[in-house]
Amino acid sequence: MRHLFAALLLCIAQMTFAQNVNIQFFPPKYNNHRTEIVIPDAEYQVFKADLHIHTMFSDGQVWPTFRVQEAWRDGLDVIAMTDHIEYLPNKQYLNADLNTSYEIARPEAEKMGIILIHGAEITRKQGVIGHFNAIFINDANLLNVEDPKAALVAARAQGAFITFNHPAWTMDTCKFSPFQKEVLDEGLIDGIEAVNNHEYYARALSWCIDLKKTLISASDAHDVISNSFKIYTAGPENVRCRPMTLVYARERTEASFREALESRRTLGFFDGKVIGDKELLQRLFTSCVSFVKVGANDKSTHYNLTNVSSLPFKVKIKGKEYRILPMSSIALSFPNGTSSVDVTVLNMYYYENAVPTFTLAL
Repeated sequence: MRHLFAALLLCIAQMTFAQNVNIQFFPPKYNNHRTEIVIPDAEYQVFKADLHIHTMFSDGQVWPTFRVQEAWRDGLDVIAMTDHIEYLPNKQYLNADLNTSYEIARPEAEKMGIILIHGAEITRKQGVIGHFNAIFINDANLLNVEDPKAALVAARAQGAFITFNHPAWTMDTCKFSPFQKEVLDEGLIDGIEAVNNHEYYARALSWCIDLKKTLISASDAHDVISNSFKIYTAGPENVRCRPMTLVYARERTEASFREALESRRTLGFFDGKVIGDKELLQRLFTSCVSFVKVGANDKSTHYNLTNVSSLPFKVKIKGKEYRILPMSSIALSFPNGTSSVDVTVLNMYYYENAVPTFTLAL
């Protein structure tokens, strides 16, 4: 009996081994891995948002739930589904109303902890009428009207926050058309995209400051994000360089997020650069970077200038340029008795081609 029991155990072990040798997993799956973008809170919570993305329900190439999963993996907190109203090349295959991409994505967003904003893109002739995103809407179908101004008015009737998209896309300059000037003057535009996909419009940054409009930086993703924007690998943090809007909100709710947009507490992050209001840039920089005293001698005091964020910074101090990589420090020394140092941040812009200088205490 003992020999029979041993033979049975050997047979089971062989069967188990035979099953396992035919299934080998490599490399480990990363689909459930989220890269956290660390930006210290400074009075407000900092939310990472992409408010202009597309799916197969207009001219995008991916399913709505994929957009949610993709955003979660890239460390985003908020996204807006903004499929086109007028341009639907997949309509013959996807017979659905204009709210479908949002409705499909919503359960996945709830599961992943992503705030999903309901939106749509009003798409008319570029350079004459232009493209506009309407977010916080209830029914995208009601925006499907022939007159472009009526479409914006219909969006506003739903309480939409309206953004003027990619003002210089396919254009030789960044300027307002007569129609765009008209709707701006009538208060139908709340925000302006200063960054869209791989394009940065320095003039649009100045517009946001001068006209007191909310600055937006967005991917306008149609393809898979990883095909267009690679991982930033110059530091220990693997942050994707997709454009995003950094939003300073009081709490993690859609209402609080909207209040932050309406109050213009946004910055644009793209390609390792940050743009926006100078005061908000200072709030960001001083929450991320500070001097830490590490030693002294009879002539000098030694410091680490430490970056505790996932963002890279390029700075100029006393005529010399330095790069402070994410989650790292640089060593600097100053004459004893120095109480503060002026730091010019070369990868921040608060106006067209204007970089800020901040005074940091030692």
